[in-house]
Order: sequence, then structure tokens, then C-alpha cells
Amino acid sequence: MKLEGLKELFKDMKLNNVARTQFQYKHNSVIFDVIFFIDGFPYQLLFGAVGHKCSFFVDVMPGFEISPIIKPKSAYSDLCKALGLTYDPANPFSTAKFFADFSQHIPDQISTKKAPVIPVRYEAVAIDDGDKVYFSHWKNNSEKSGNVTDDNLEKTRNAFGPEIANLCRRKNISSCWSVVQKHAR
Repeated sequence: MKLEGLKELFKDMKLNNVARTQFQYKHNSVIFDVIFFIDGFPYQLLFGAVGHKCSFFVDVMPGFEISPIIKPKSAYSDLCKALGLTYDPANPFSTAKFFADFSQHIPDQISTKKAPVIPVRYEAVAIDDGDKVYFSHWKNNSEKSGNVTDDNLEKTRNAFGPEIANLCRRKNISSCWSVVQKHAR
């Protein structure tokens, strides 16, 4: 399947000498934080469902071709759960339809500014990192000259599995978490 929507974004990334770009995509009522990597082969798209324990990636081959089978395979049920889908044999969920819609909503330019973080008020209560159980967004440490920590990789592994944690290690990406289920950036 071809993701035509990536073509213009890819051109803008090349024009601006950017190897990774991040944007959000909304499917039904679920927001996905997405990173498009063109700094390796194959290119890759990493998705994280905001407020859910759902993450997956796909390889992007030349011509912006993908297989609509998400990795890891266990993420399919996580995606269905995040989207609030129940099994309907008359109308089964299709990742091909998901990616067809996604392709139509890919920005055609890189964002030069970060999306605003919606502030959350806490009543002077200390928040333990262990209480942050809802995925909020990806942090590209390569932009910030930092490194993903072993603790963060362990939290990523526990939430999303070893394939996502290994991708995050290779790409120097941290998963960020919130105590608020529907945290938005």
C-alpha cells in the first residue's frame, strides 16, 4: 500500500535537512503522536496513542510503500482497544483502512514550532513517576543532545513490548507519560 501523503512531507524534510519529524494524527477520537524517520533504511513511522498503552511502527519502503501489518503483531489488539472497537464480523477493522485515512492527514510540511502543551493543574501534590501511566508523547532525544535512559526504556518495554523499546533505543527516543489519561500536546 502506498502512503501518498508522505511524499510532500518527505520533500520538505529533505529541503530543510531534517531526518526526523513529529506530528499528530487523529483517528476517531484518538490522537496519535507520530514520528517519521528518514535517517535509516527502511524509513519508519512510529505511532503512540495518547492516553493509551498502544504503540506500533511500520517500515516505509521506496515509493512510500508500506505493508499495512503493524509491528509488533500484538499491537493490533492494543490499537483496537484504544480505538474502542469491538469485533464485528460484518465490518472487521482493517489496518489498511486506518493507513488510507492516515495518508490523507499527513502534514505536507515539517512543523517549525512545537505544539503547545496543555497545562494540567495539580493541587500541590507530588507526582511519583510510577503514577504516570498514560502515554502522552514521544521525545526525540537526538534533537536535544540527550539520551534515552535505561529506566525509560524499561517503562517503554513494559508498556509496549521489546520491539518498541528496541526501536526507541536505536533511535534515541523516550516515551513520555502523564497521570492524565487524555493529555494533549
